[in-house]
Order: sequence, then C-alpha cells, then structure tokens
Amino acid sequence: MKRMSSSLRAKEEFLMMCREGEFKAGDRLPSEMKMAQKFGVSRETWRASLELLRREGIIYSKHGVGTFLMEVSAKMENDLTRLCAVSDMIRQAGIAEGPSTYTTGLTIPSHEIAAALNVKSGINVFYINRTRCAKNGAPICCSMHYIPVYLADELDPMHMPDSLFTYFERRKGIFVSRSSAHLLIPQYNDPLAAQLRGDDNTMQILGMEQQHFDSRGNPVLYTVDYLRSEVFNFSVTRIREK
Repeated sequence: MKRMSSSLRAKEEFLMMCREGEFKAGDRLPSEMKMAQKFGVSRETWRASLELLRREGIIYSKHGVGTFLMEVSAKMENDLTRLCAVSDMIRQAGIAEGPSTYTTGLTIPSHEIAAALNVKSGINVFYINRTRCAKNGAPICCSMHYIPVYLADELDPMHMPDSLFTYFERRKGIFVSRSSAHLLIPQYNDPLAAQLRGDDNTMQILGMEQQHFDSRGNPVLYTVDYLRSEVFNFSVTRIREK
C-alpha cells in the first residue's frame, strides 16, 4: 500500500490540531524547528507542509515577523474551484464544528451512481449518511457518501474518520485529486434535505453532487452534500476570454 508523504501527514496532523483548538485563527505558529520536532519530521519536510498550507490559504507569513493561522474573518468564503473536505469548508466558514452523527451500511445505488463509481448495476456499495453539527448542536450539513466496497474494507463503522480524503490517503494510498461537481437546489421532500431541515421549515438548502477521482482518473467516491445556504458563502473566479 502506498504511504502518505511525511509532509502531507504533518499537514493533516496540524489541521487536526487546529480543529481540536490547539491552534486558533490569528495565532503565530512556533518556529519551523519546534514544529518539525512536534511532528517528528525534518525542518525541510515541515517547510514543504507549510507550502501546502499556504497554497490552501490556511496560513500566511509576514516577512520578519512569522507565520500565522488565517483569521476566520478572512476565510468566510469557500472557493468552489478548490477541492477540499467538508470539515475544511466548515472551518473556512468560521464555524466551530461539534460531533457528527452517522449511519453506515450497504445499499444498491441508482444506475447513475453505479455508473459514476464504475461498478455494475445491482451490486452493493458502502454508504455513509452523516450529519455534521456546530458545537451548539445545530445541524449544518447532511451528506451521503457512496464508496465501492473494495475501497471501504478498512472503514470502521463504529469510528468513522473525520475526512474520507484522509482515510483514502492513509489507508489506501489514494490521493483524491479532483471532482466533477454539480450544484442544485433540492426538492422540498428530498429525504436528505428533510434530514437537515428537521423542524425548521424556513431553512434554505444548497446541494452539491460530486464524483471524486484519484490521481489516475479512477472514480473512488460519490457524494451528495446538502448545506445550510445561510451558513456557507461560495465564490468562483470567472475569466472572460478575449
């Protein structure tokens, strides 16, 4: 099995510490040497991790001052041109995430989803139905994830990973490099929308269906995410050709 690079592992461990509150928006990061020692990597490897974080807009540097975790107010919008985990989208929206609830199992997907995952019609796939909540318990996102069974064999139904991207990288040696996304407004009686809405009949919901591919172009994951539209702001840079 292909192993995750040391710089990517250190980056993911740093993001986990941020989610757990060890580092907060606006904090100045410790020196490169201290951070490298914290993650058990070389200074050069941690510098590579910093570059990954910088490219994703998670940190920024001030010459002669230091490196800082991006202020929440500066990360209120999610750039739809950049593929990231839902947990990262929630953090970028300035929300402190609380515990998730989920159910898992096997299901026969629709013909469209089976084709998107390149599995035969009528064959079971593994699913995860997850509700993500803010720390105050308010639901903010409901998702359905569909994964070919052979790629889900190392998932523990009792302890689902916070990020499936991380699971694929750490356990399967697969890097989810791109997705084909479709935005939609769900029907009012859509079961996943009803799951998110609960008793709040006024809630506005934005849907996103995504077919995810690994670095070789193989489909590995199909997701349907329903998000509270008043919580998330999305942006896309559009370029006019001459």
